[in-house]
Amino acid sequence: MTRVFASRRQRSFQRNMRYLSRAFNDQFIAFLFIALVFGGYEYLHHLSAIGHSFFTMPVLLTISLVSLFLGRLSTFFQEADRIFLISDLREIKQYLKAALIRSICVSVVIQLMIILVMLPALLAILNVWITCLYVAFWLIIKIFLLLLSYRKICSDSRIAWIYAIDLEKRRVNQLNLFLNFFTDVKEIKHDNRPSRLWNWLIKRLQKFNRSFYWILFTRYFFRSRQLIGPVFFVSFLGIMLTLFLPSLFSAACAGLFILFALAYQLKSVFHHFDHHLMVLSYQTDLEAKLADFQLLAVKIYSPMVLCLSLSLLLTHRTTASAYAIFAFILFSWLIIKGYLPRLVGFKYATKK
Repeated sequence: MTRVFASRRQRSFQRNMRYLSRAFNDQFIAFLFIALVFGGYEYLHHLSAIGHSFFTMPVLLTISLVSLFLGRLSTFFQEADRIFLISDLREIKQYLKAALIRSICVSVVIQLMIILVMLPALLAILNVWITCLYVAFWLIIKIFLLLLSYRKICSDSRIAWIYAIDLEKRRVNQLNLFLNFFTDVKEIKHDNRPSRLWNWLIKRLQKFNRSFYWILFTRYFFRSRQLIGPVFFVSFLGIMLTLFLPSLFSAACAGLFILFALAYQLKSVFHHFDHHLMVLSYQTDLEAKLADFQLLAVKIYSPMVLCLSLSLLLTHRTTASAYAIFAFILFSWLIIKGYLPRLVGFKYATKK
């Protein structure tokens, strides 16, 4: 029993590391390192302003609440386990206790990493003892939630297999959604119900261009629930950062980082239809495919740059904001023109 679940953990770890190695390439790591250095400097440099801001405590509470959803109870159960492992109740209970301890350790580490980032802001608005109580309170809540999940799965006489398997599926899908922010995850559970909210926009865009790949790209981007949600989340995060960061330099860097992260959301659009039967039977023109993909990126980046620019101007009404807006436009053009083809492997495909 121990070897079975150890093998599942190893395969899951190898799969996650394979996806992360695709996402965290040299360019992304370099850009992330620069963003973290400048973001950390601006964060510590403006602690006094953060401490006197009205929005600091609500933001910290929101981050703490969101962090409770990170680090679920990991059991690595599968559908067949409810049939083939039901006779090994004692061994399953022993495994669940070990899984609970392991999940608590991982969750506490995640919580402490998030708290470490929030700690300077907490100390700026609270004293040391209240900060310690705040940290202990959220750690106790997280451990209590894990214990509650464990008690729902494991009782004295049985294992709630349906709940346990559903909980594991949600944990894996949550992890896949996180990995899908950086690269296309094939195992992600897609919603088969397409969103029809943007049908009016799709019809307008298809009148604008009748190209084969343009129709496919626009339909997938606006009707995929798994894609449009993360794009809106990244866009909303960028707008909030540029709107509330006190320094113009830090707000501009945050906007550039969001524009860079948006490119990874668009990456999955380019290869989504590669194995579709209709596309395989169609005469492939890689140049036209890339042109339609870049045109879609222009349509997405244009309102994004406009929203970031307006957010920047609302907070920082100086002439230096014009340089930041110009940086947004130039950086978006460089991403669409130069980085996106490299990100989707277009140059490699043309050499075959």
